Amino acid sequence: MDIDNKRLIIGMSFIFVLGIMFAIVNGFYTSSTNEQLPLIVYGISFLSIIIGAFIVVLFQWKINKIQLEKVLKILPSEERVIVKVLLDNDDSIEQNKLVVLSGFTKVKVSRIVKKLVEREVVEKKFMGNTNLVLLKI
Repeated sequence: MDIDNKRLIIGMSFIFVLGIMFAIVNGFYTSSTNEQLPLIVYGISFLSIIIGAFIVVLFQWKINKIQLEKVLKILPSEERVIVKVLLDNDDSIEQNKLVVLSGFTKVKVSRIVKKLVEREVVEKKFMGNTNLVLLKI
């Protein structure tokens, strides 16, 4: 799963702001009590950030899966077979293996892959006698 750079920058910015807020709170606490914040406060905060990041990643994975299922529903059945084979093979496969696993002829797979490339669903890279077909969605 790829993490969007924009979301990563926003997340890092929030963590930076959280650090600044802790410094400010620690300054007020230190000036009023002449003691620093207990270490457990920092530990709980760090643990909360880790748990929050884990939850965000899980929800992002679920959202991506739901979006992918919606895309699969709108594809014609033959294209859906090709995309499912790609999903089952870590989003990339050689075109000659795609022919075997899909059950379609070489010509039919070539035409389907061409349509999917035109719609930017897959990417095709030349590899000698065959092509590497990569899922882009």
